[in-house]
Amino acid sequence: MAKKETSNNKNKKNANQDNEATKQTKKNSSTTKNKNGATKKATSQVASSKNATVKNKKSNAVKEKEKTKELKPVIAEAKKNIKEKEIVKNKKPESESAKVEKQLLARVSSNDEMTRLFKIVLIITAIFIVFYGVTLLVTKKADEVNDNTSDQNNAQVTEIQYDNIMIGTMLNYGGTYYVLIEQADDTRSAEYTALIDTIKSADDAPTVYKANLTDSFNKDYLAKEENYYVENIADFKVTGTTLVQIENGKIKSVFDNYDAIKNKLKDLA
Repeated sequence: MAKKETSNNKNKKNANQDNEATKQTKKNSSTTKNKNGATKKATSQVASSKNATVKNKKSNAVKEKEKTKELKPVIAEAKKNIKEKEIVKNKKPESESAKVEKQLLARVSSNDEMTRLFKIVLIITAIFIVFYGVTLLVTKKADEVNDNTSDQNNAQVTEIQYDNIMIGTMLNYGGTYYVLIEQADDTRSAEYTALIDTIKSADDAPTVYKANLTDSFNKDYLAKEENYYVENIADFKVTGTTLVQIENGKIKSVFDNYDAIKNKLKDLA
């Protein structure tokens, strides 16, 4: 009986030991699970922390880029100012000799320009004088030719004017003279002209002028009724070919038909 009890006790002891081992195992398993859970939780926290850190880094990088963009013009301007200041600092002050040399060069350049300008003025003046001299010579020769031509023309004009006058001015000549007022279609005009030429060839012959009624200045004096002895020459009228004797600016006699005109001209010849 004692052995059986001992055996039972052993079995109970072993069973207790097994239960303890099982409990310990469960405990260890639970501990392990807890550790694993804690580890996972810690890992998750670390990962989320890392993600947050990465996000923050990215956000900070974007902000830094934006700040850099904003600061670029400022930085560039600052660099430019620094360079300009360095250039100004590096510039050596101009020496007195250099200043004097520059002034001399400027004076020499100014003198050269004045010399060139003076030469140009001289050349232009010389050209002008030559041109003026040639112009004077040409003008003088032209004037001489024109004077000769004018003298000839004036002689011709004087002769023409001596023979032909306007009725409106026929009272303006001094002394005693005659004016033959001719109608253009008068068939005896050639005969009158021949008689006048005979009168001119004689010594101490009276002056005989002609006035043509077809002339634009004389045509208004042709009318249907004559009006000879007038104080105002504008009122003077003829009806055809007429010979007028004038003495001291007044009409003395009038011959208004063929026989009277022919006979008077023959008397004058």
